[in-house]
Amino acid sequence: MKKAAGILCVLLKGIFFAGFSVQIVLGVIWMCANFIEVQQFARPQGFLYPCLTDVLAGAPQIVYLLQLGLAGYAGYELLRPVLPDGRAWRAWYVLALLTVPVAMQCHLALLPFSFAGSLFLLEFVCFRNAAWGKKEGGFRALAGAGCCWAVLALLLPEYGWLGLPLPAFTFLAVLLRLRGEVRRLVSGILLFAVLSCVAASCAVLTKKAEGSERTFWFSMASRMSWPTIWEDSVFWPPELLDGISRETVLETDNAPGNMERVLKPAVEDAFGKEKAQEYYRMMADVACRLRWPRIVRQIGWDALIYAIPLAVLQEQLKGIGYESCSGRNYEIMGISHPVLTKYYMSYGCWWFVTALAGTAAFLILAAVSGRKPVQRKTWVLGMGYLVSAGVILVYYVMRGAGTADYMDTSALSVVWTAAALFCMGEKQWR
Repeated sequence: MKKAAGILCVLLKGIFFAGFSVQIVLGVIWMCANFIEVQQFARPQGFLYPCLTDVLAGAPQIVYLLQLGLAGYAGYELLRPVLPDGRAWRAWYVLALLTVPVAMQCHLALLPFSFAGSLFLLEFVCFRNAAWGKKEGGFRALAGAGCCWAVLALLLPEYGWLGLPLPAFTFLAVLLRLRGEVRRLVSGILLFAVLSCVAASCAVLTKKAEGSERTFWFSMASRMSWPTIWEDSVFWPPELLDGISRETVLETDNAPGNMERVLKPAVEDAFGKEKAQEYYRMMADVACRLRWPRIVRQIGWDALIYAIPLAVLQEQLKGIGYESCSGRNYEIMGISHPVLTKYYMSYGCWWFVTALAGTAAFLILAAVSGRKPVQRKTWVLGMGYLVSAGVILVYYVMRGAGTADYMDTSALSVVWTAAALFCMGEKQWR
């Protein structure tokens, strides 16, 4: 039994190699074909990224190179523990991560999601180095995680707190390894405090530049009420409808983004920001009472779109599910080369699901064959990542209905892919 399991593990590694090789070829062809193109997305908000694109106006290819370079570096550092000898093999492993379709679209788009995904991966690398590496490198890992956190907050203001868990886990790992060393322990605490202040300041700066504010109850109203807000308005208090008009409600019902563009300013202009929170809460309560099963299904769909987009994208393109940004993203991605994009994305979706299944099978077979594919320190890292990814998923899923965009969490797809590459490259099985 153990011998058969070992043989199947070797067979799965061969399947991984073949499957990722096809993805790399398609991804590199798509990248070369689209390198001189500009995907027509709206101008990004925030502070740092618009400044970068303004400085490099007229030269988007430089931005693409920067994004591909940082993504390649993040992928290299993420896979470093299992990278084989030889530059060609190492390049192959990195390209397997770079050519994940949803990540590749981000790398060749003038949007902050490529940089954000790469910095999130580097945060995880810093956490791993603090937990696994030499004790002397703990402060370097903590400083690295804090710098990534600060830049993330400048790119996307929500990462002022979404980016906090991994630096916090890095800080805890450093503290646990410095027990008894009071001077260095105090230095670590002060360093984390300074980094926290820097990241918080960056988030505030970016939020002011973006010029928008989403409160908790507005997010709940957006999550629960759309796309049935017109039907729900029958149960709203008359003074609310008198203040904003039924035409505003009808226009809001037309598109999910109108919750923020149309309804939010109408309610807050009529009643003020504090009173508006009561109405947002009422909208969410009404929607939950009337159709909570539908809301639960929509939340489930959004969670899948953010967590494993390639596993559900083909179903979405067939009209299964409900409103999201996936169709828009796919259409923009394929404007210049629709046939190539179709084959690249179709294969990427199929291979992503196959690789996930292969990873699960590999871990089971490795355990049966008597090996230890997952050690205790790996479980610690896995739990740290799951908590961090869970915080990100909850935020994006609950901020509104119909606005799910897989580009927000493209790094999660890269991590799933990295799991298969870790199985393939684990040194004890090579």
